[in-house]
Amino acid sequence: MRICQRSLKRQRVLGSIVMLMSISGALFCFAGNTQVKATAPHVEPLRSFADKMHFWFGTTIQGLFMGNPKYVQLLATHFNSGVSMVLLGQTQPSPGSYDLHIIDHEVEFARQHDLKLFGVNLIYRPAIGPAWFAASCKTWSKEKMDSFLKDRIYTLLRRGGDTFYGWEVVNEPGVPGHNGCWSKVLGDYDYIAKAFRYAHEANPNTQLLLNDSFGHDGIEKPRSKEFFDIIRKLKADKIQIDVAGTEMHLRPENLRPTYIDEFKSFLAEARSVGVQVQVTEMDVMLPPGGGPDMLQKQKEIFYNILHTCLKDSNCTGFTLWGTGDGLRRHNENDSPDAEFGQQKPGIFDENLEPKPAFEGILQALKEGR
Repeated sequence: MRICQRSLKRQRVLGSIVMLMSISGALFCFAGNTQVKATAPHVEPLRSFADKMHFWFGTTIQGLFMGNPKYVQLLATHFNSGVSMVLLGQTQPSPGSYDLHIIDHEVEFARQHDLKLFGVNLIYRPAIGPAWFAASCKTWSKEKMDSFLKDRIYTLLRRGGDTFYGWEVVNEPGVPGHNGCWSKVLGDYDYIAKAFRYAHEANPNTQLLLNDSFGHDGIEKPRSKEFFDIIRKLKADKIQIDVAGTEMHLRPENLRPTYIDEFKSFLAEARSVGVQVQVTEMDVMLPPGGGPDMLQKQKEIFYNILHTCLKDSNCTGFTLWGTGDGLRRHNENDSPDAEFGQQKPGIFDENLEPKPAFEGILQALKEGR
C-alpha cells in the first residue's frame, strides 16, 4: 500500500466534505498471456457481470471527490465493493479517542447504493501516523500495546458491522521495518496472531485478510514464500484467516514475461494452505511519455490478471487502487511534484472516461469463470 502524509491529511477532510453533501456521499474511495481483442471502449456496468459471479469488484474510497456527481455515479455503476480507508491516522487522530465519522458515512453510502465495504487496514506501519502514536509506541509495555490493539480492532469491526464483507487485518508484514513498534513490542509473529484472533472475536462472520506487496515486476518467489509461511503458522495455531491478499502495482517496462505464471503459482499456494485470494491493489503505472502502445499494454495486463483470477474459483476479489488517473494520491516515493496522473495507472482517465484498460477489464468480466 502506498500512502503519503499529504494523503492522510486529505483523508481527514473527508468528514467535512461529506457532511456538506447530505449523505449522497461518503464514498466508496488468466489463463496465460492471452491477447486482448482490439475493440473500442464502451461503457457497460462492470459490476453487473461481477454481481452475477458473486465476485468482489472494487475500488478505493476517495472522499475528497465525492462532490463530483460523475465520480459518485461511476462508483455506484461499476463497483460492488469499496475500500474504506480506516488507518490509525484517520480513526485515532489523538490519544484515547476515536473518530469514526468516516466509517459511519461510508456505511450509509454503501447501503444506499447496494455496496459492501472492505476495511483497510487495522494494523500498518506507525510511521505514516498519527504522530502521537509513532512517537510513543516504542516505549509501551506489551500489556499496553496488546490492550490498544484489541480495543482498536473491536471498536472498528463492531462499528462497521455487516456492511463490511471483510477486513485487511495486517498489511505488508514482510516489508522490513514497516510495522515498527507493533512487531518490536509484541513480537514479529505475535502481533499478527493477536490481531487475527481479536478480529475474529469482534466479528466471527467477516472475512479476514493478510495483505502484502511482492514487487512491481510480478510476484517475487522469496517474498511469497515468507508470506505463506506466516499463513501456515496461523493455520497451525488454529487462528482464523480467510484470504491471502496480493498487491499488483505493476510497471509494464520491467514486467517479467513470467508474471502470469507467478500469479498462478501464488493462487495454487493459497489453495494448498486453505485460503482464498484477492487482488487488493491493482494498477498499471505507465512510463513517462507512454503512447498508444503503452495504453494497449496496460489493457493487456489488466485483462491478464483479472482473467487469471476469474479462472480460479478460489480467487474471490479484485480491487482497483484508485479510479480516474487524475484522482490518484501521490506515491510516497515520488518527488513532491510528481503526480500519479502522469503515470496514468487506472482504467479511467482524468475526466473519468474509460480508457482501453476499461475494455480489458470488461472483456475479462464478460468471459467470467
